[in-house]
Amino acid sequence: MDWARVANGRLLAAAYAVGFVAWLVGVVLILVGQFAGGSIVGTVVGIGFFAVGQALISVVALAVRGSFQSSFSQAWQRLSMGLELSSAARALAVRRV
Repeated sequence: MDWARVANGRLLAAAYAVGFVAWLVGVVLILVGQFAGGSIVGTVVGIGFFAVGQALISVVALAVRGSFQSSFSQAWQRLSMGLELSSAARALAVRRV
């Protein structure tokens, strides 16, 4: 995906990267809480990260669904699987003068 063609592309790419990392951290915290039999606090924090990550990914999918020439669900699936992380990282790495 070309984030430069999307309105506010760098902002959306940053939101996507943060959302994906938050989602991933949430999944890891939930799994650690489940397997380690630790306190419920870690699991609750994991659920919070997971929810924030999914909310950000959903907002970005809603904003960029036109760039995929597809529906919201197809855009959400591509973003949730991490298929657009490399292009988002490239969009964020480019310095604008």
